Amino acid sequence: MAVHLVRHGQSAWNVAGRVQGQSPRAGSLTAAGRAQAAALDVAGTVLVSSDLPRARETAEIIAARLGLPVLVDAGLREQRLGALEGRRFPEVQPVIDSLWAHPRRLPPGGGESVADLHLRVRRTLGRLAARHAGEELVVVTHGGPIRVATTGVDRCRGPRCRGWRSGMRR
Repeated sequence: MAVHLVRHGQSAWNVAGRVQGQSPRAGSLTAAGRAQAAALDVAGTVLVSSDLPRARETAEIIAARLGLPVLVDAGLREQRLGALEGRRFPEVQPVIDSLWAHPRRLPPGGGESVADLHLRVRRTLGRLAARHAGEELVVVTHGGPIRVATTGVDRCRGPRCRGWRSGMRR
């Protein structure tokens, strides 16, 4: 089994430097984002996407090339970042760094901790791997889920990861 993790293409809020999280206002892909998705060289037998528009649009572009349907799974959503969503990164970067340094801390205004994100993504990927054993998965998601899936956070070092201990094993 192989799993290819793909981050969605560029969105308008990426260009504007805004925190997207799960905000429905984050919008869809820019022309550059659509071109990124079209240029992506990835192969697979199953294509699964986050249900957020920027990931779904990316997946639909990939699906057209691969001739696959897009399966949608809300477990692949970006971290819910509460009151940080829609704000510009320079304003809130210290808060985001603090959330990663203290993974059980909740974002201001509600949301999801990094620890909860990690657990959700680990469970989702485990479920997908079990359901599609022997297949080659293309998973279109977001930066946060890819980060927790690939860092194995147990091996993460530095101020962004201080205090993190997970149950993820490779």
